[in-house]
This record gives sequence, C-alpha cells and structure tokens, in this order.
Amino acid sequence: MPNLPFTLRQLEVFTSLSATRSFRRTAELMGISQASVSNQIKTLEEQLGVSLFDRKPGRRPTLRSEGLAFLDDVREFNRSAEALASHRVADPSEGGRVQRYRVLVGQGMFDAYVRRKLDSFFAQNPNVELEFEAQLPFGQLIRAVESGSFDFALINQRADFPVHEEFRELAMVRGGVYGHRKYAAGRTLPLTPDELNMLPFILPKATSRQEREVMRNYELHGIRPRNVIGHTQYYDVMAAMLERGLGVASFSEAILPPSMREEVIQLVSLEDWRLLFFRKDHGIDARYDIVADFLVNSVLDDPNYPAISRPPAPARSHAPAGK
Repeated sequence: MPNLPFTLRQLEVFTSLSATRSFRRTAELMGISQASVSNQIKTLEEQLGVSLFDRKPGRRPTLRSEGLAFLDDVREFNRSAEALASHRVADPSEGGRVQRYRVLVGQGMFDAYVRRKLDSFFAQNPNVELEFEAQLPFGQLIRAVESGSFDFALINQRADFPVHEEFRELAMVRGGVYGHRKYAAGRTLPLTPDELNMLPFILPKATSRQEREVMRNYELHGIRPRNVIGHTQYYDVMAAMLERGLGVASFSEAILPPSMREEVIQLVSLEDWRLLFFRKDHGIDARYDIVADFLVNSVLDDPNYPAISRPPAPARSHAPAGK
C-alpha cells in the first residue's frame, strides 16, 4: 500500500472548504474550530508540496489550478472508496446498531411535509436516526451538499438555476409574489410591476444573502419595492404576515400552508421552483433506500403538495457508487 501524503480527515476538510469557500462555514459544518480548519489545510499543502488555495485578506479562499486538479482526484478517490466499502457483507449481529444519517432540507419542506411524518417513520425504523439541518431555500445549499457532510438533501431551487449533476428533479411548483387577496381587489391579475411596487413588501433577513438574491430577482422582473415593512428569516412568520394582509412576499407555493391558500393568492408569477433530491450512497445498503423513499414520498405523496409537473421516476439501481 502507498504511503499517502494526507489523512482522510484532511481530505474531508479540503472538500468542505472547496465547496463553502469559507473557513467559518466549514468549521460550523464539521463541528471544529476555524483554526483547526486552517491548520488542516496548511498541513495538507505542506505534505503535498503545493498551494491548493489562494488566500487573501478580506476575500474568500479560491482554489488554484493545483487545487482544482486535486479536488477532481479527491472525488474519484471517494467514489473508489465507496465502491470498495460496498463489498462489505452485513454482519447479522449488527441488527441492533443505530445507523445515523444527516439530511439537508429546505425549512419550509421540513415543517410542512417531513416533520409531521417522522413519528411513524421512527416507530417503524428504530435502527435509523436522522439528523436534519433545515435552511431557507437560498444561498449555497448545493455547495453544502458538495462538502460531503450530508447523506441526503431535499431542497427547493429556482427553475432558472441549472440542476447539479448529483441531484435529480422530483417535481416543479409555482413561484411568484403572493399576498392577501385584498391586494387584487378591483385589479386584473397578474399585477403590473408598477402596481406591485406600491404594495408593502416583506423581505428575508436584512442585509443577508437571501435578501440580496430576492432583490436581484425582483429587479429582473422590473419590481422595485418602495415600501419594505419588515424582514424575517422565518418563512412561517412571513406566511402569517401574508395571511393577515400585512404585506406581500416572494414565495414558493409548496411552502404556503394549505390553510392559507384560499386567502393568500399569487399576485404575479415569477420563476417556478424545482424540488431536488440528493443521496450520497448508491450502493446496496437497504437502510439508504428506506430513508430515501421516506424523504421523497413524505412530499410527493402528500395531497397538499401542489406539484404542477413531475418528471418520470428513474429506475432504481443498486450498483455500487462509481460503477
């Protein structure tokens, strides 16, 4: 066996930092300090004899050409390791061992569709433990998955964004600016940008990446809110404000509670949203299939999920990863 100039932990830290481009975020995802992340990368570069990242004060770390080449090889290394691991024969004596999986899920998807079904799932699968990280459907969720920290991901993504090769599309739902039906009284739908601009707007958390992303998208559609009445990072708070007629907001219909859909309506259509699914393992572990089926079916089989289209489901393959 070769004497490798790195440790598996260093590869894990390197992969995460390549995805997040943030020492702070990598430290949070991996549960270690920023100093530890920096030391792991520094040691890895010293052992390899090359600089993998460009690091400048006040700027995100960026992969150098050597780093990009190393990242490609790390991914191939991981695929080969998973293929080797798939040869392991399960030990019947391990039947009582708890298998833990990390799941990245959109906050609205988790609260509206997944959380309510977890009690039945855990009762039927006592040897499976799921650890969820629920986030708003903005920002660098794809990079979080690429970091290798999650076994599964179930997220919404605007339809104008490309679908990452490791994800598959489960469904499409409507997206747009939603508000209480009172804002449509005496007007023809969809509202014009000028009509919308005069309405009270609710935005994501002030100065956040989410707010900047929403405002950029509004700008593309000629929408320039003149009256911002509040900011919140909680989608359920935003939905409650819509129901009370306090303002309007950009929303995916999928995370608008069914009880509100009579009073809260789409005032103008923007980009639709894709429901995307990711699973790290494609081997023969039956528990992976159980978790994957639960996550997908908890949404798609829910009668309140407002899908406007669903791509054909691919045939399940039990081939080991990388094969």
